[in-house]
Amino acid sequence: MHKRCLHVDLGWVFMMASLVLSEGLIIQVDCNEDISMKCDAIQDKSYRSITWYKLNNRTGIIRRSDDEKPQFYEYPRLARFGVMDSLVLPRVRPEDAGTYLCLIRANIGQTNRESIVTLNVSTDCVIQTTVAVTAWQNVTHSTLQRTMHVVEVSVIWTLCGFLILGLVKIALCHISMEVVRKIKRRHSRRKQQQCHQVSTQWNTYGRFWSGA
Repeated sequence: MHKRCLHVDLGWVFMMASLVLSEGLIIQVDCNEDISMKCDAIQDKSYRSITWYKLNNRTGIIRRSDDEKPQFYEYPRLARFGVMDSLVLPRVRPEDAGTYLCLIRANIGQTNRESIVTLNVSTDCVIQTTVAVTAWQNVTHSTLQRTMHVVEVSVIWTLCGFLILGLVKIALCHISMEVVRKIKRRHSRRKQQQCHQVSTQWNTYGRFWSGA
């Protein structure tokens, strides 16, 4: 979209608007709605230009001459022309509330016209945002607490696992030592028995040879 910023002296616009403030249209909308503000000053398509202003912060919004592309002022949010050159504001917020002026510049020999629209926007979205942030903080805090609890439990189970493993190793070590001791004892007994048998045999042979 072709976009060109406009800079004008709006003093005369606000002076003129003060004369018709009591006759404007009032629109009540919910937060985040897409709204279209009708310009009641439009009677037909025979005008040189149409311009929308927001009077609260003395700001021009958008302008179009004949069938040219829209020209934009330095307005801080997205806006566009709708059906019959209405002003369309998508997803309005409470800060969009205020008084808007539609100015029609008539052809030569005709009279300029204007109309006022007062926009009221519900503040529910601010409350919902606050509630959402609070809920998110609560969920985050709860999740963090659960995570810390899980970590603590994991650490405890890990320590228990190491302790059990250490006890098992100690038990296996004692069992191994007892097995080795028993094997040594058996081996020692066998040697003693063998030595005793050999000694007995030698004694028997000695007696035999002595008797002979």
